[in-house]
Amino acid sequence: MSVVSPKGITPNPDVFELLTRSSRGYLMKNISVAFFLFFLLYLFSSDCCLAKIYKYKNKDGTWSFTDDASVVPDLKKAEERNSLPTELIKDLHKKLSETVPPKNKVEEARNATVAIKNSLGIGSGFFITQDGYIVTNKHVIQGDEAMLNRLEKMLEQEKAQLDQESQLILKEQERLEKVKAFLDSQRRRAPADLLSLYLMDERNLDAYIARHEQRKEAFEKRLRAFDDLKAKMRGSYANQIVLIDNTELSVSVVVTSYQYDLALLKLYGYKCPFIEPAVPGELEQGTLLYAIGSPLRLMHSVTSGIYSGVREFSGQSYIQTNAQINPGNSGGPLVTKDGKVIGINTWKVVGPKVEGIGFAIPITAALKEFERYLGQF
Repeated sequence: MSVVSPKGITPNPDVFELLTRSSRGYLMKNISVAFFLFFLLYLFSSDCCLAKIYKYKNKDGTWSFTDDASVVPDLKKAEERNSLPTELIKDLHKKLSETVPPKNKVEEARNATVAIKNSLGIGSGFFITQDGYIVTNKHVIQGDEAMLNRLEKMLEQEKAQLDQESQLILKEQERLEKVKAFLDSQRRRAPADLLSLYLMDERNLDAYIARHEQRKEAFEKRLRAFDDLKAKMRGSYANQIVLIDNTELSVSVVVTSYQYDLALLKLYGYKCPFIEPAVPGELEQGTLLYAIGSPLRLMHSVTSGIYSGVREFSGQSYIQTNAQINPGNSGGPLVTKDGKVIGINTWKVVGPKVEGIGFAIPITAALKEFERYLGQF
């Protein structure tokens, strides 16, 4: 949604002539018709938008504006407006340039990068258009479904193993009860070696039960954490962005990609700084690249590396780089020295002997995926 000032609207010649005729009687007779026509002209002018705008307080008490009623916590308490006044279209680009002036093109891209906060934690994203569209990873706002499925399978396997241990414990307890009954019936005539073996098996069973209870307690703790993560993923709709000057604003989810780990968000009512896409195919191996994001809650950090090439995984292309990509970098831009975005930082290879292998979704994939909203670049 774009909202602009109605100033500068010019009525069509017929209406203008009607409003300016020198005949006072004719003017008074048709004045109501003229205003009605002028109102229609104003209403349907391409320079005007009368979509409903809701003003509401988010959970942190910050006033927000949106035209998406689904993100408003309580519509009854929200203030409904027919349009967003021009003075409320704040120029974030100008504000951020003045409060945190960039010294180079990479810092300009940093100013257009945002941290994304929700119940899942903190990720990154960046403005791709001046009217507030933000590109990020889908898992930043929804969580990683593939990871969730892997965890669920691991927990199912662990539960099956614990159930099997419980059955073994019951069988061993039944066996030892029979041995004890036999020893009790024999009293002093019971073989000494059998009594010694029984006592040793009893101690071993007690130790096994103690370890089993510890494993069971740890499993239940992991299960609670898994259920909590799943609940957070299902309820991670309240997305906030944090700008370079620590301003927090509410954003709406426009669409998520089925094919890629990508999502498109929107900040309404602001003129935003944005990062221009780089021209595809111009990178050479060894070209310097910069990853911008908020790893480990270190807001708007910049790391550097090089372009290592393009790799194919599961039928999708990824840009490989050794620029550091850590938790919190997901969804942030991978930019050139000219401050143009070449990719969206998405994942990295993790291992005891692995370092500096990160991957980004090419920006061309995001532009094509969201072309309906962003238009053609």
